[in-house]
Amino acid sequence: MRPLTLYARSRNVPSALVALPVVVLLAWSALHSPWTPLSASLTCLAAVLVATVGLAGQDPELDRSTAVPWPLWRLAHLLLATIAATAAVLLVQELGYEPSSAWFVVRDTAGMIGLAGLAATFAGARLAATAPVLWWAVAAIMPPGDSLTARIVTWPLGAPDDAATTWTAALLFLAGITSYSVKGSR
Repeated sequence: MRPLTLYARSRNVPSALVALPVVVLLAWSALHSPWTPLSASLTCLAAVLVATVGLAGQDPELDRSTAVPWPLWRLAHLLLATIAATAAVLLVQELGYEPSSAWFVVRDTAGMIGLAGLAATFAGARLAATAPVLWWAVAAIMPPGDSLTARIVTWPLGAPDDAATTWTAALLFLAGITSYSVKGSR
């Protein structure tokens, strides 16, 4: 077997790729009437949760003891997960009449992937979903505000042209992919 196939199978990538469009389509069909920033962001979250399901292999000792350049593999894994989740949401939302801006979907998906990478690095792959879910939940229940702190906390639901929300998502993405690529899952 080829290394790429082994890597993908050990991290459930084939099943995630099958489940991703199904989950995104179900989320979109349940939430698209009307399609709001809240429903678009929740659909992005669902896509991220599916795309980041395999952030660790079944045998951590095997991962540590092989001569494979794991940082590159892990970086590619998160980048491809970001692309797949973003593409799924962008394609499915085109079925409706009022799609969100592409930048909104890219920003939310990338920021949440970064949060999942950070959680996998510091809490383990099984808890990778907790950081994006908790941040999204706080953003959804927090009243919107004009202060910088409020815009940073509520970045998943913020306007796509707001610099604070964009920078927050970008920093989370960079921190998440860097920490996960370098250290791997706890």
